[in-house]
Amino acid sequence: MKTPPILLKILHNSAAKPSPNFNKTASRKSDRGFTIIELLVIVIMLGILTAIAAPSWLAFINRQRVRTVNDRVFQSLRLAQSEAKRTKRDITITFSAPSVDPPTVTFDPPLATGGSTQTLNAGGEIKPGTIALSTNAIAPGDADIPVNSIIFDYQGNVKKLPPSTNPAITNARFVITVAPVNAKPNSAARQCAIVETIIGGMRTAEGTECN
Repeated sequence: MKTPPILLKILHNSAAKPSPNFNKTASRKSDRGFTIIELLVIVIMLGILTAIAAPSWLAFINRQRVRTVNDRVFQSLRLAQSEAKRTKRDITITFSAPSVDPPTVTFDPPLATGGSTQTLNAGGEIKPGTIALSTNAIAPGDADIPVNSIIFDYQGNVKKLPPSTNPAITNARFVITVAPVNAKPNSAARQCAIVETIIGGMRTAEGTECN
């Protein structure tokens, strides 16, 4: 059955003729954006999320900094001990005072591979004003325990340990504490390296164990 010519003409004209509202509809869709209220809501939400996340992020960064420096402190102690045994002579390792920023460690006599003084800032990754270092060997007047120092003999033993500053621990031990600058005395963010036996046994710890 053939379609009548008149019907074919009507169908053709209907398909070819654009919708009278097409341009206006497309224009409205393309011109639409965010309203001022929507932008304000987004800004407020971003501010709230930033306020919640910022302290946690800062605490995480501080923990990473402290852990990095504390690892370097521990490695320095092990290095001094092994060097004393290798060279069959006393090695004195001295950590800088809390006022020195960034902290340093000094070997006497100097190491054959690393010189006398090394900076404990992870090659510049730890920025000044972020990390503080302290030891419990701060009482001058004892020739066997120089300030902020410990001496390993030719066998890797410790010449003398300073008295513990922790009332719960009566045994003498050498403690190097690393903490964020301005951290409270009993802050859980602190980490430390501890030489706790005359034969040179050492370990790391954190929090109140560093007292």
